[in-house]
Amino acid sequence: LGANLGAGGARNAGLREAASDLILFIDNDVALTAACVDELVGAMESHPRAALAAAAVVYAHRRDTVQYDGAECHFLGIQTLLDENRSIAELDPAVRKVGSIVTCCFLADRARLPADVTFDEEFFYQLEDHDFGVRVRARGPEILSVPTALCYHGKGTEGLSIRHTGTYTTKRVYYLIRNRWLFVLKNYSLRTLLLLAPLFVFYELAQFAIVLKKRWWTEWGNAVIWIVRSFPSIVARRRHIQKHRQVPDREILKGGRIPFRPELTTSPLEDIAHRLFNFVASSYWAVVRPLI
Repeated sequence: LGANLGAGGARNAGLREAASDLILFIDNDVALTAACVDELVGAMESHPRAALAAAAVVYAHRRDTVQYDGAECHFLGIQTLLDENRSIAELDPAVRKVGSIVTCCFLADRARLPADVTFDEEFFYQLEDHDFGVRVRARGPEILSVPTALCYHGKGTEGLSIRHTGTYTTKRVYYLIRNRWLFVLKNYSLRTLLLLAPLFVFYELAQFAIVLKKRWWTEWGNAVIWIVRSFPSIVARRRHIQKHRQVPDREILKGGRIPFRPELTTSPLEDIAHRLFNFVASSYWAVVRPLI
């Protein structure tokens, strides 16, 4: 491509250039099981409204444990991983419809995808798959999680993946903060934004407390600057997304525990704060969910 456009840019090149409409995307640290592709193709054939089908991702170093099996969109804008760290023996083999996608290993049918829905290359790193999946779902096509399509996931990108580093890198922090704001501003309806505004403020204050404690203020500040400078283009993309969507937020957004990496809670006090925030967020969602 002549430059590093991020994972989304690489996948967009695949969507443009592949010779067939059925396109299998796999990350560079993924190994397929013998039945994986057949199971994905079979699921797509059985669900003619599906445009994407994702494999169940198993740890390469713990082949009895599922890393995740599909994804949903938490109402705070974060990706919720399904069946995270469960035993393979506990998986329900039935194909299910989900609201987001993790692009570790997935099958796309280009003929069923809206022609104007591609990966947003502005994300560059982190949440570009979540944004793509939610935008696909908002346009009407289904997204499938296929538990019988297994693949093995290695240690990720050296220097970036938490499985490599054991902690959050500054680059990861910057993109997670920035890209969540980008995702929410583009994809949520105005009604949803207004209804969730008090909780978003509460979440941002809690996030900023973590930023201060972990000394991530530079990353947070750079994320704010980027969002402010990019706001006109974000608004333009938002108009297009909201104009063409077919599925409302109430069918895409899900409740439940706030997705939270254990690496962020390094003390008993932080764990208590996390539990308290979960209670507040869940209670608030229970009240506003019928109004969205």
